[in-house]
Amino acid sequence: MMKVLTSLSAALFVLLFTPLTVFAFEAPVYFENKCLSCHSIGGGDEVGPDLKGITEKRSEKWLIEFIRDSEKVINSGDPVANELFAKFKFKKMPAQDLTDAEIKALLEFIKTGKGGGAAAYRPATEANPFDVSMGHDLFIGATKFKNGGPSCLSCHSGGPDLTIFGGGTLGPDLVTKSYADYQDKGLNKVLAKISFPSMAEIYTASPLTEQENYYLRAFLLKENLKYQKTISEGDHSGDPKNKFVLLGMLGALTGLLGADAIFRKRRKKTQKPY
Repeated sequence: MMKVLTSLSAALFVLLFTPLTVFAFEAPVYFENKCLSCHSIGGGDEVGPDLKGITEKRSEKWLIEFIRDSEKVINSGDPVANELFAKFKFKKMPAQDLTDAEIKALLEFIKTGKGGGAAAYRPATEANPFDVSMGHDLFIGATKFKNGGPSCLSCHSGGPDLTIFGGGTLGPDLVTKSYADYQDKGLNKVLAKISFPSMAEIYTASPLTEQENYYLRAFLLKENLKYQKTISEGDHSGDPKNKFVLLGMLGALTGLLGADAIFRKRRKKTQKPY
């Protein structure tokens, strides 16, 4: 018994007095994993603004507040934040769970100008029918991603012509929304370093290859051009929203007819003969 108590006391001593391992914040790594998909440092505006010289344009206090929770700053009515929000097509930058010290370290890294690297870029306008076909198969999951990531269709829809249901609804439609907003060069960066909170955990361990990135953009570009053409001609019948409304109406009608048939039989059985 004494040996057990002695062992427990020793273990408790170790837990109480052994310092916890502290993982140092590495600004270059954080920038590459969380910021590079939307920003460059000296490479020009991308999905978000070029960050070169940002520490000279904005106060440190403003930058800390904006990086930590841009939506809060925008909703406060801040004119600079709202101007940026409008300029970059009302895309919200995800909130960053960082301390003041970590944000300051990130800003110091941005000052060095060393985070301007960009993923290899091959425009989807060069794609041929084979590339588009490969992108389609990757999107719907008929061809598996090399590193094991889930298909796009599991969370996103891919335009009005892809499937009768259009795909998943956890994320935006990648044809009518994402491609239209980001355009090809911006979407290349997003797919090369996926940093959206709901996707980062999955794709950090299973990133897309450059070729898969290109195939997907080839497919999305073709579908987006097709969609834009139908809209410009005034045809909104293929809009995914209209499709869901129609499916909902058909489902409700089917349910009502089924309920009527069931209760009609019950009424006949319980109806008293005259």
